[in-house]
Amino acid sequence: MTLTACGPSHEDLVLRALPELERAAETIGAEETGEVTIGGVEFIRVYRFRDRVYFVTSEAVVGVDPSGYVWSPERRPPAHEINGGAASTFEHLRGAWYRWSDSY
Repeated sequence: MTLTACGPSHEDLVLRALPELERAAETIGAEETGEVTIGGVEFIRVYRFRDRVYFVTSEAVVGVDPSGYVWSPERRPPAHEINGGAASTFEHLRGAWYRWSDSY
């Protein structure tokens, strides 16, 4: 028996919504959002940290091991980074967009 997925993956939805996500990233200030839907994609929260905007799609527990997508137009984040006790990883998707995850 073979199982097939129905519909696009979450990442496919994000890739389709990149223009809307970029418009949102350009306008977000220092405030953090709660749950928000942008371009048809649901995010737990969206926030700016330094020169990046984080779009959080999952967290094991609030603030622990979050993951999602990052818009980083100023520079490419390093593949691995230690930040505030978290080990962050970034994988390039397209343009200024990266898949991101933290591990504490």
